[in-house]
Amino acid sequence: MNSDFDVEIFSREIGMSRTNLHWKLKALTDSSATEFIRVFRLKRAMSHLEQKSGNISEVAYAVGFNSQSYFTKCFKKQYGRSPAEYV
Repeated sequence: MNSDFDVEIFSREIGMSRTNLHWKLKALTDSSATEFIRVFRLKRAMSHLEQKSGNISEVAYAVGFNSQSYFTKCFKKQYGRSPAEYV
């Protein structure tokens, strides 16, 4: 939910350096820490949309995106269709 949650906070919370976090995530998921956070948010958004837990704008902000247009762009890139098409 925290739109300020970023790699710096993630590494601090997990107790490792940004570099080590990056290498671990790259080895496990083949994505950077930033991509990992974004994909996690998008998966949560998809779940919210499936449960009809609000409109697209509310879902975008609930999962940590500050911009609905950026959320739509990322969602479409990840899933091949816009949130409106998904709903």
